[in-house]
Amino acid sequence: MSHIDQQSQSLLYHNKEKTVVLIDIPRSIAEAQGTPDAPSTQSLYSSPPLEKPHQSIEPRSLKAMQEVRARLPSEDDSISSFPQELLAYALAEIKAEHNHGFCSERRMAPSKPTGKKRQRSSSGTSLAVETKEKPEPLETGDFKEKPEATKDTLLRSTVAQHVVKLRNPRILPISAAVDGYEVPQMLDVADQVISNPFTQPARLLVLDPARGYRIPPRSTFLLSKVGRREALLFGSAAYKLFPEPTMSAAPGQFDFILLDPPWDNKSVRRSKQYQTVRRVADDPIGILQDTLGKHLAPKGLVACWITNKRSTRNTALQLFESWHVVMLEAWAWLKTTVHGDPICAFDGIVRRPYETLLIGRQVDLAGDRSDDPALNELIKHRVMVGVPDLHSRKPCVKTLIEPMMKDSSNYRALEVFARNLTAGWWSWGDEVLQYNWEKYWTEGEPRNVT
Repeated sequence: MSHIDQQSQSLLYHNKEKTVVLIDIPRSIAEAQGTPDAPSTQSLYSSPPLEKPHQSIEPRSLKAMQEVRARLPSEDDSISSFPQELLAYALAEIKAEHNHGFCSERRMAPSKPTGKKRQRSSSGTSLAVETKEKPEPLETGDFKEKPEATKDTLLRSTVAQHVVKLRNPRILPISAAVDGYEVPQMLDVADQVISNPFTQPARLLVLDPARGYRIPPRSTFLLSKVGRREALLFGSAAYKLFPEPTMSAAPGQFDFILLDPPWDNKSVRRSKQYQTVRRVADDPIGILQDTLGKHLAPKGLVACWITNKRSTRNTALQLFESWHVVMLEAWAWLKTTVHGDPICAFDGIVRRPYETLLIGRQVDLAGDRSDDPALNELIKHRVMVGVPDLHSRKPCVKTLIEPMMKDSSNYRALEVFARNLTAGWWSWGDEVLQYNWEKYWTEGEPRNVT
């Protein structure tokens, strides 16, 4: 029997336990732009859904396979894998129980930005700002090795060489919901925490170049790189905007922290879409390890996207350990075609059709922990099946995470290395407004594909 979520239109199918989920990626992001009181009615421009799996790039001979393994660093010689039988079972269940398509109807963008100019903020943050457009189809999310349209990175910070000033957070006025909030240029909102505390979305209007950004209700963002000085700015703002404790969090703390680190890998280096951990002077993982521990609420939840390299899994688990977080669940985002076929083989050496989200909870640091459920539960596995979209655009997990919150209607959440904003959450990263540019959106909700 097909289960369709009555509250979330992005969940096209799920079983009763939600251990198997079919999620529509662009719709999940669009849905997270609104709230029950102010739901989003727009669709996110997307890439055409995949019709057939990728051509195999796996070595065909034993000798070629040995050569590939010889080039792998020793810590990555053994690829971190998700149980393949669970992936196969999830696909079989959806095909048996779900009678519709594997994604909703997608809206294709009529044009793409093509020109760039560099601007530098007073703090030394360098931003790539698009300045021209031409009517060419947006053809990015086919997951080619060198996607073209994702060169439209709107707001990317590079390593700052100057001191970031600890500016007070900027609170958007309520008039921003109707008239918009104007700034001369994007540099005026870089390296500063900006917050829309109201229940309606606001508009951020940049005058040069002229463009608008939609800021979801009760959302807060920091457009900056993840550096040590920026971490001080973030921490100061968190205490100023969260001065009072809640039932679950102390001042300046978050109940949920989501990380999507720019792990270094060959595909990312070829695409040149964003700086990876390997490229930056200061390791952002180390910075977050030193910074976010004190901003995680007692028994707070942490989720971290990893690649299929064993080294990234080990790094994520070391980060968990430093925050006294015990791993509870592992979710796989299984990428398929619109017909439900994996984009490549489950057991590939070069490429696998899934990415993994590790989820853990902080254990009780005081007293006897023998009754702490985080120490007594086996790791639970879930499979999210979804047709991939633009390069690096992942499914928004808000609707799946909220049932794990103590109070799903009143919690504090932070996403680091975000590429779009989420209603009610904080977002931090040097591409944090990328998909909130109004040019990426169109009116009207998509229909399910039958």
